[in-house]
Amino acid sequence: MNLRWVIVLSIIAFLSFAWFYSLQASNDELTQLIKDKKSPEYIGHKMETTVFSLTGEKQYVANAKTVEYYDSEGYSIFEEPIVHLFDIKNKQFEQQNWKLSAKQAKLTKDNMLYLEGEVIAQNLVNNSKLQQITAEEATINLKNQDITSNTTVNIIGQNIVSTGSKLVGNLNQQIATLKEQVKTRYEISNK
Repeated sequence: MNLRWVIVLSIIAFLSFAWFYSLQASNDELTQLIKDKKSPEYIGHKMETTVFSLTGEKQYVANAKTVEYYDSEGYSIFEEPIVHLFDIKNKQFEQQNWKLSAKQAKLTKDNMLYLEGEVIAQNLVNNSKLQQITAEEATINLKNQDITSNTTVNIIGQNIVSTGSKLVGNLNQQIATLKEQVKTRYEISNK
C-alpha cells in the first residue's frame, strides 16, 4: 500500500509541476502580447491624412513615409512628412498655399507641428512676396499658421534673400520676421 501511495503522490506532484510550468509559459506569451507604454498605438506606412475644421473646410493635408501614433502621450511622429496648408485667411479652402517638408515631424493633439531636419516651407501661390523659408527646425501652429524657429533661417522673397536666427511669423499672412543676426541682400531688377 505504501508503494501505491508513493506512485499516486508522485503522479500528483508531477502533474502539479507540469501545470505550474504551463502557467509560467503562457504568462510569457501574454507579456509579449501586452503593449509597452512607450511603444506606438499604431504604425502606418505611406499615410495621407486630411484634417477639416469644425465647419467642414480643409485645414491641411499631411503625407508621410511612416506615421507612429502615441495615444497615451497624445502625439504622432511623421517620417519624411509633406504637409499642404490651405488658405484660411481668405476662406479659399480648396487652394493650397504652403507646402511644408522636413525629415521628421511631431504633431501634438493641440495642432502644434514640430518640424526637424531640412525644414522647407514653400509658398504655392504665384507672385507671392514671401516665397520660401528654410531652417533646421521650425514650429507651426496649424490652427492659425504661426511659424517660429530658433535656428538659422533663410528667407527667399521677391527680389530679397535674408538670413538670420529666431524667426517669428505667420504663413497665412505671409509675414516673417528675423530677430537676430540678420543679413539681407536685395536684388533690384530693371524692368
